[in-house]
Amino acid sequence: MMSGLAFTLIAVIVARSPYTHGNLRPKGYDRTEIAYLGEEHPFEGLGLADPGLASTGDPLQDGRLLFLKYGCASCHGFEGQGAAVGKDLSKSDAEEISEKVRKGPKAMPAFLVSVLSDSDLQRLIDFLRSIKD
Repeated sequence: MMSGLAFTLIAVIVARSPYTHGNLRPKGYDRTEIAYLGEEHPFEGLGLADPGLASTGDPLQDGRLLFLKYGCASCHGFEGQGAAVGKDLSKSDAEEISEKVRKGPKAMPAFLVSVLSDSDLQRLIDFLRSIKD
């Protein structure tokens, strides 16, 4: 009887636990959405508490704040030097950065014009050029 109870409890725990792969359903894993390579994933992150902070008039300071606002530093490092996930941006030209930002290669989200304006993108590029020199 004890072994039957133990087996039932373990089976229920494994089948229902969100921390194991035992919670697979016929449609797939039920905790996260399935992502496919080649799909575009628009940026949906949190913005600055005060968007006016990135409007100081100094394009380099604004670019630095936008680099942090859009989460670029979390993958590419605080100075765009590259990190475990994102590549070194100091070796990229403005055209390449613009193209990659809009298309979102690999795991990077796509920053559409409705999210990151062309002028903000230019300020980001100006910031990256300033730290490269």
